[in-house]
Amino acid sequence: MSAVLKKVRSLFSAFLFLSLFVFANAHAENDRAFFWQVTSKQATVYLMGSIHFADKSFYPLRPEIEAAFQRSDALVVELDISKADDGVYNRLLAQRGMYKNGGSIKDALSEETWLQLRQRLRYLNVPYDSVKGYRPGVMVLTLSALQVMRMGFDPALGIDIYFLSKAGQKKIIELESLEQQLNLFLDIPNGDLLLKESLYSLDEAELLMAEMVRYWKDGDENKMNRLLFEDALNDYPAFSEIYDKLFYDRNASMTQKIEAMLKQPGCYFVVVGSGHLIGDRGIVSALRQRGYGVERH
Repeated sequence: MSAVLKKVRSLFSAFLFLSLFVFANAHAENDRAFFWQVTSKQATVYLMGSIHFADKSFYPLRPEIEAAFQRSDALVVELDISKADDGVYNRLLAQRGMYKNGGSIKDALSEETWLQLRQRLRYLNVPYDSVKGYRPGVMVLTLSALQVMRMGFDPALGIDIYFLSKAGQKKIIELESLEQQLNLFLDIPNGDLLLKESLYSLDEAELLMAEMVRYWKDGDENKMNRLLFEDALNDYPAFSEIYDKLFYDRNASMTQKIEAMLKQPGCYFVVVGSGHLIGDRGIVSALRQRGYGVERH
């Protein structure tokens, strides 16, 4: 298995700029961030918007966030990537993430997307022959990881890893499995469209990052949601099926599991990708609709 492919494991909870670039170069100690407290008669749940790649400028986090984490009995993450099974990961990629019998990604792409892909690979200094067997979803993960690291961000400094490293004796609860997350990209309904939009986003990385950082620092959930979801779906209506799979179906499943926590005594600190929290179909809105007390901090 290519060494390049092994670098994408911590991307399974994210989708391009929705989680990767939102907080780039932001100093979280002085910013509002996406952080909520949800309460019921039995429990308290804190919701923290995650980034899976970061740099040192992202720390320290606000004291209020750190204090909430210290009060919590359990850390809840999409996936405990520190304990991910390499055997399962490599087997799934070999079985379902690669073309067999001489097939290549070129066969699955339009001419336009193919040419954009070759241009991006040259920019990243990635030989085509080393990745030509990747299916579109795996290619998206690989290119996104390489682009982010080229910009100076490190998965080892991501919010998920940060809190996992501080968990100590806290109980760690996973909302998803490695196989579930990998299958999201292996079973993507329109690989050409996903890769095409991903390549466009990578071309616009600096501009998108600047806008997202500003909206996050201002705590502007509406503008962030419009940029990440509404504008994308207006420009690419066919993307709705992909968004259902990568976000909205998962939001419903995560909400159900978080609600179960709210029905039993305890204090939980939940860290999920920021794109899962915001918008009318996000986790925060769903919990409000179910009658729980939700307060933005």
